[in-house]
Amino acid sequence: MRRCRYLQTILLTLIVGASPMGASAGGNNPIYGGTIDFGAQLLHLDDGCLALNGTVTSGTFFQDLQRIEIDNRFEYRKRGKVVTEYPESLQTSIRIEGDRCTAALSDSPSSIFQGDSYSVKFQVEWKDGMELRPAVLSSLVAHCSGSTSTPIPRRDFTIPFVTCEMTVDGKGVPLGDHLIVSVFAADGKRLTRLSAGP
Repeated sequence: MRRCRYLQTILLTLIVGASPMGASAGGNNPIYGGTIDFGAQLLHLDDGCLALNGTVTSGTFFQDLQRIEIDNRFEYRKRGKVVTEYPESLQTSIRIEGDRCTAALSDSPSSIFQGDSYSVKFQVEWKDGMELRPAVLSSLVAHCSGSTSTPIPRRDFTIPFVTCEMTVDGKGVPLGDHLIVSVFAADGKRLTRLSAGP
């Protein structure tokens, strides 16, 4: 019985030590190195898998940008000065890569990839808490470029991917808001939603 309580105490100590409160003792104020990232995702679809990731950049704006928690809210600083809004222009880059997930699936990695072409749509919004509002895109048309990797050894197919770049207007947008990019298949079905914010 005494040994069981001893083991429970050790386990509780390990859990507390691994919790965010314990981990934040070394600092909870990230410093960004020039980009903010959309979280990487792996989607398991009926006809294959899609791996997605991406970044948001704006010249040197995010270089050395620091997020500091003060009284349960975040404040952003750069070179000692408080920054409250995004820069006027943000460049987003989204990469979508196809894969079959399992050998049992067809050679087509996903229905968005058809031979040497691809079919994907995006919707871009700003998110503040639970509220979503449309983001304004640059008058420059979004540019996508597709490619296919060289065949992978011991596998009978190549991996297609597409990288899409869009310029988003960030003027007047609070720095605490998140940039949301929804990804749709050609039939209008939403595949996923990516989020990036400092």
